[in-house]
Amino acid sequence: MENLVAVKLKELREKNSFSLQELAEQVGVAKQSIHKFENGTIAPSSETLIKIAEALNVSYSFFYENPIRYNLTFQNIKFREKHKISNQQFENEIKEDVCKYLSKFMELSAIMDSELEFENPLTGFEIATDKDIEKAAKIIRKKWKIGNAPITDVVETLENKGVFVVEINRMEDFTGLSGMVNDEIPIIVLNEHFNSIERKRFTALHELGHIVLAFSPEVSEAKLERFCDSFAGAILLVDDVLYDELGKNRTVITLAELKRIKELYGISIQAIIMRASTSGFIDSATSKQWWKSYNEWNSNDTNTNDFGNYRSFEKIQRFKKMLVRGVAEKRLSISKAAELADKKIDVMRKELDELNFNVKL
Repeated sequence: MENLVAVKLKELREKNSFSLQELAEQVGVAKQSIHKFENGTIAPSSETLIKIAEALNVSYSFFYENPIRYNLTFQNIKFREKHKISNQQFENEIKEDVCKYLSKFMELSAIMDSELEFENPLTGFEIATDKDIEKAAKIIRKKWKIGNAPITDVVETLENKGVFVVEINRMEDFTGLSGMVNDEIPIIVLNEHFNSIERKRFTALHELGHIVLAFSPEVSEAKLERFCDSFAGAILLVDDVLYDELGKNRTVITLAELKRIKELYGISIQAIIMRASTSGFIDSATSKQWWKSYNEWNSNDTNTNDFGNYRSFEKIQRFKKMLVRGVAEKRLSISKAAELADKKIDVMRKELDELNFNVKL
């Protein structure tokens, strides 16, 4: 992107008949600095580039607009819970939507000098057993500096670590899928139509499992999916916390206890029971008893709507935050922000006014 800035700066300066000295005086820098900007030796700071844009009567984003679209390919697609989409047209639509969104995201990230590279915390770690899953979850929490605390917002956490999350709302029978773009950019797609907050969090982390976990060749497809489920549960509720919350030698569980854990850690009651079972906290007989109790609660109309709710936003935010900051810092015009967001200018202006108050910068 720095070379693109250099090329455009020189072309625009010459087109406007500015000498190096004249532009330097307009901007308030040395003539040699403009020369170095143009040959790509150094890159201008954001503040300097804003002044250059004003002097040459263009928008800041002009210097980052690339006439050649990013060449992106969405590959290695994995579907949540083995849901396969038989409609090839729909799968192609998802790929196109993902690549279109990512292209705009990359352009905006370059403009805002806010590009994140994804680093897999589990590189070189092979998964073969349930114990490996427990260890993998703890490694991620440690490297991402989460500790044993509840993850307040899973989507925000993933975005901050360089995972691109895309939300769609389709009737097709899937809750989420994941894949890689150009073999290096991790993508998680979440279907809003089928996702409660707890399910959305679990699905996102299941898909993260497909991205970061390297499985032993002996692991079957069915076991792989179970491992990804276990991984999601272990990320949301580590075994040490499970023991602290429920105590030892439990054979029965109350709805109030399950609701408390659900509301604190953002994990569904079903997933809590599965987590207790797969982590070895309860044996097979106790697991069956807990499921029986849960099914009885669930079949009782008076309890159906009283299973607790986790309060979390769980919406993609990074793109919107960059738009707000870009307009506030004069790196983006309203029209450019609308173009990137694929919205009308008046709609974009209204949303930005609201986001200025609602989005943490």
